[in-house]
Parts: sequence; C-alpha cells; structure tokens
Amino acid sequence: MGKLFSEETEEEMEKVIKVNLLGPMYLQKMVLPDMFRYSGHIVNVSSLAGITPGSKMASYAASKFAVRGLSQSLQLELDLLNTHNVKVTCVLPHVTKTGLFNNVKAKWPLFFPLLEPDWVADQILVATKEERDQVVLPKMALPFFLPEHLMSLKVWRAYSQLMGSDLMDTFVKIRPE
Repeated sequence: MGKLFSEETEEEMEKVIKVNLLGPMYLQKMVLPDMFRYSGHIVNVSSLAGITPGSKMASYAASKFAVRGLSQSLQLELDLLNTHNVKVTCVLPHVTKTGLFNNVKAKWPLFFPLLEPDWVADQILVATKEERDQVVLPKMALPFFLPEHLMSLKVWRAYSQLMGSDLMDTFVKIRPE
C-alpha cells in the first residue's frame, strides 16, 4: 500500500491477498460446519475501498472488494440453504486509526473522518445484534457512493479524486515488510 501497482512486488501483493482475503476464507471454511450445527455470526471487515478504491492501493482495494463479494455470496448461499442460524455481516469502514495508515489525512473530514477503533468495534457489535448484512462506516458516506452507478468511468474517476481517493499520497510505511 502507498505504492503504485506497477511498483508493488509480487510478494507484497500476495501478502495483502493472504491476510485480507484468504485468512478470512480459510477461517470461515473451518468454522462453518459447526455454525451450521449450532449457530454463529461471521463478521468480515472490508473497507470503503471495497466499494470505491483510491490510487496507490490496488492490491488492498482488490482484496477488500473480494471480501465484500465473499460476504454477499455467503449470504446468498445461506438463503439458498434456508439457514437462519448463521449470519454474515460485512463491515466497510473508512480509514481507521490503527497505525496501518500513518499520516493519511481525510480530504473531507466532516463526511469521511478518520475513525476511532473503539467506535468501529462498537458499531460492529450493534450491527451483529441487529443482524445487518452490510455496514458502511460512517453512515453519512453512503450517499457519496451512489453517483458511481450514474456516471461514466471517466467522470467517476474525476469525482472520486474530488472526494479524496488520493488519500494514500500522504501514507508513510511504519515498518518494513
């Protein structure tokens, strides 16, 4: 992250996919048989980058789009199986202050603030209690994603940059890979 896709190494790409996508997939594969027998709730953490990506985050955005797709597909499969005791919630937060995105600045902090980890955790608990399928954090970000479906890709890219898709330009890596 924080690099152009053309500058990422294959090892960096694979690490992002393994951590963000394959890790949750393997874990879900492991626990689903017991969840079917008893009950359970899977919470997949995607990202707003799983709805609309920014520059210098191609592998990250691809992994988060995939997590969102995994969640939606699992939800459809649970419906197909008429399974009511297993739930899936996909959480799509904006940048959260975990230290992963050092020096990243929100272009429009009123609409897309950098989120506090405790607040995100509280919202996840609320979403699981309410059995919500998908949660966008902050909620006020939702209307900004609607225009994507009404615009050409060229116009959408300009809109996306206006809304702050270049936030990784200030990213500083805090530790080596």
